[in-house]
Amino acid sequence: MRAASSRRASSESYLPQSSGARRASLAAHWIRRALPIASVGAFAACAASAGSTATNTTPEPSHSTMTSMSGTPLVHAASDSAAGQYLTVVGGCNDCHTVGWAESNGRTAPAQQLTGNPVGYRGPWGTTYPANLRTLVQRASEDRWVQILTTADGGRGRPPMPWMNTAQMNDQDLRAMYRYIHSLGAAGNPVPRAVPPGGTPTTPYIDFVPVQPGSGH
Repeated sequence: MRAASSRRASSESYLPQSSGARRASLAAHWIRRALPIASVGAFAACAASAGSTATNTTPEPSHSTMTSMSGTPLVHAASDSAAGQYLTVVGGCNDCHTVGWAESNGRTAPAQQLTGNPVGYRGPWGTTYPANLRTLVQRASEDRWVQILTTADGGRGRPPMPWMNTAQMNDQDLRAMYRYIHSLGAAGNPVPRAVPPGGTPTTPYIDFVPVQPGSGH
């Protein structure tokens, strides 16, 4: 009886199922297989969505947050003009290019600032005169201004202009200076032409040659 019962149970397990039972069994089978795939797909979709959100919500750089791609320090200000004004002061442009800047303790009116200086600077290089920057920027393009200050005017620049310093400035700072000076408009007169080494200037000048004590000079 036990053997017969076992054979009957075994044969019953292989009996064909009804169409409804077969569909239910297949559905359960595919649900079990699909759940892990759906979970992976949902995880990937969430990751992609998170990545997309991070990308789309990244703020565009503004003037106040912009950094130099080359790593050169960059002045941050509310505008290019504000940055340019600041740079012309702390960079010492007025010290030479504005008549009376030191004497007025930096209170020279903007209308007279950066108009050049007829007092020369004499040294082994000859005698040079601080240029009228107000008229220079009206003639030169912004790109030309940057080129002048980063290359010592193609190697033609002479002391006491600190070409070695301006060559290290960030291009954006130099452009901010240009835009500020340009916004002031043209003013002042042309300065005297440079005098070559050995020549005698016909204007007042400051001697940049050191004098030894007791030399009689």
